[in-house]
Amino acid sequence: MFYEPKKNNHGLKKNPFKSCSVPRVIGWISTKNPDGTDDIAPYSQFTNLTFDPPLVLFSANQNVFGDRKNTVKNIERTGEFVYNMVTEDLAQAMNESSIASEDFMDKFEHCGLEKEESKLVDVARVKGSPIQYEIKYVQTIRLPGVDSLNTIDIIIGEVIGIHIDDKFITDEDKIDIVNIRPVARLGYFDFTVVDNSFTMDTPKIDPEKQALVDKGLEGIAGK
Repeated sequence: MFYEPKKNNHGLKKNPFKSCSVPRVIGWISTKNPDGTDDIAPYSQFTNLTFDPPLVLFSANQNVFGDRKNTVKNIERTGEFVYNMVTEDLAQAMNESSIASEDFMDKFEHCGLEKEESKLVDVARVKGSPIQYEIKYVQTIRLPGVDSLNTIDIIIGEVIGIHIDDKFITDEDKIDIVNIRPVARLGYFDFTVVDNSFTMDTPKIDPEKQALVDKGLEGIAGK
């Protein structure tokens, strides 16, 4: 099939677009509300940008109340936020944290999540999440949509601290992603769990240049 998104002429009962770029990392983003309570919400349009310095981004549509989301406003006000990796046993709490609300509320308490203090930012982390990033806000890029709901705020941040549960570091000093079983988004109301992996080596070029390729693929920071 072929269709043009502006015409929405796919002929299906459900729009397929969000299930064509998958699986998508769930950026479970925690922030601090103006009243001091702790907010957390999932964003499936989340990714890393580069590794030296390590930059990440996520995009947030407007909320159903005609305003920018609390996550975005909190980040711009405080200049910091935290990414928490979602695992299979945290999936239900993650889903519950997506509830829309005009008022500030402690989403950690609402979802029954335990908190851990961060080291470099004043934002709570999810206890039990195996990997978390402490992040410093860099900038917002705001892009208009077809209507107000589809307008997005793209948040870019620099990762200044990384927490990794030691039990998921292998004897080869790699992160054991398969045993972590992170959750990813598939579009619609569907999700998946990473429960297998495979390795492929890159095509080889001149040894000097290959070293640069390997450095980039491994995300080795510094000179």
